[in-house]
Amino acid sequence: MPERPFSEVRDMFVAEWEAISAIASSHATQTNEAARCGTLLPTIAQIEGPVALIEVRASAGLRLLPDRYSYELVDGAGSRARLDPIDGPSEALLRCELLGEPFPTRMPEIIWRAGIDLHPLDPRDTDAITWLETLIWPEHDDRRTVLRAAAGIAAREMPRVVPGDLLAELPRVAAEAPDDATLVVFHSAVLAYLDAEQRADFRRLVTGIPAIWIANEGSGVTPGVAERLRPGAVRRGEFVVAVDGIPVAAASPHGRYRRAL
Repeated sequence: MPERPFSEVRDMFVAEWEAISAIASSHATQTNEAARCGTLLPTIAQIEGPVALIEVRASAGLRLLPDRYSYELVDGAGSRARLDPIDGPSEALLRCELLGEPFPTRMPEIIWRAGIDLHPLDPRDTDAITWLETLIWPEHDDRRTVLRAAAGIAAREMPRVVPGDLLAELPRVAAEAPDDATLVVFHSAVLAYLDAEQRADFRRLVTGIPAIWIANEGSGVTPGVAERLRPGAVRRGEFVVAVDGIPVAAASPHGRYRRAL
């Protein structure tokens, strides 16, 4: 349905409320913002050697495929660069402004990937992708375009997403990663859904695994990160990209820019 004022659709909502409320009450907020790969890529691309990637709360697995997307990068001076997968341009083009740090010059070499989610979504399921589209703000058409393209890629690639609680499943999934790869555990807009005790438990768990830990969360969410931020370094509403608990960049929540700290 095209975007319209609520006054024009109110009667329809009232008439269909039973069906609408049934859908709303049986679904959870489960966004899968593939464009956040644009703010994660500069960190992942710096990791040498083959990479084994684990995402906690992976939803449909769209962010498990950063090497399958094309990137259009721009800096504060207007310089531009494009980075494509090794087999050519992708139908999913992510645009990201990088401020105060160099453009990545290569794709990460990801040889193994897995996700964990309480309720994994199947990217081949039209209803599931429609639900993800519903969770995007009405005026953000660019995000819907990226979602559809990324979902199409995920439907072909079918990255593995293990059903279960992240605290229970992470050690087991991490143990499956190949020994000849650098293990990277990452998450984006996840810890806000955990209480303080669960966040502390997660931090102890992930730092006890031989892995690089990348967090992309609100500035006060990841345990230990806020204390390391300079006053005023992060604007209201920005995310903080942190590596092993050390903040390295501020980022748009929807992947539109990344700024070095």
